[in-house]
Amino acid sequence: MSTLLALSDAELIELADLTDAEFDELENQLALRAACLGWTGDPMRQPLETVAAIVRGIISKRID
Repeated sequence: MSTLLALSDAELIELADLTDAEFDELENQLALRAACLGWTGDPMRQPLETVAAIVRGIISKRID
């Protein structure tokens, strides 16, 4: 798990194998962030840094 967290943003997004529940959480967090910011585009197409930060948070909650 910690090796995933140390990857660059692009590598993390490429290699993170999210479960269905984790992917749902990612979608929900991105949708909430988009709504708070008034984002008018697709919530799943936010900046890489934003998506990676959320994915890191989700991964850090995993129990090894």
